[in-house]
Amino acid sequence: MSGSSGNLAIFDLDYTLTKRGTWGRFVLRCVRYRPHVWLPLLLSAGWAQFRYKRGAIPRVRVKQAMMRWAMPRWSREKLTQLAEDFAEAEVNSGLRPGAVAALQAHRDTGDTIMLASAAVDLIVAPIARRLGINHYVATDMAWEHDRLAPYFGSENCYGDEKLARVQSYLNENPELKRNNTVITMYSDSYSDLAIMQFADVGVSVNPDKRLLALSKTHNFKVVDWMSV
Repeated sequence: MSGSSGNLAIFDLDYTLTKRGTWGRFVLRCVRYRPHVWLPLLLSAGWAQFRYKRGAIPRVRVKQAMMRWAMPRWSREKLTQLAEDFAEAEVNSGLRPGAVAALQAHRDTGDTIMLASAAVDLIVAPIARRLGINHYVATDMAWEHDRLAPYFGSENCYGDEKLARVQSYLNENPELKRNNTVITMYSDSYSDLAIMQFADVGVSVNPDKRLLALSKTHNFKVVDWMSV
């Protein structure tokens, strides 16, 4: 269990702790036995992705398009159970080998561990709980009368928004960041450049091309967690 006497280690989730992305695979789990929605889901998500890449819509609209077809107005109970099952499988077999070792190393030194992810809280919360992590920020789902709303309950926890959410969380929990606390941020993605610069130590985990290119400039350590 993460403590509060040491430093603070913040981990991105998708492709940092996990071998693969979480949201798309969770969506597929939701439609696995509903082939009649596969084509409209693919078309809707593909069109949204195309428009996002062209700068016409924000990234969160891609998630919304997938959510609209995969889990329309589903109950909180049903989605929570699906998320619990997904989290169980992910923690058992979906983590990068080096991630498991890094988490344990921080626990051994008494560091506090936090997740900061663009993934939805429905997924992030049960993964964090299974990993013994008490602190996280994520994209929040929204609910109306215990049924999924067709929008999100927060801004997409991505890029600059992820940094803002972490800063807000630390302000609300000042015991996590004292004057002598060293903050380490682990990520695979260039989208997390702002939060890695905010941290005292940035670690690029099997980074994408843009983050790899900037790691030397920003003095980020580069690690390979797939082969550890």
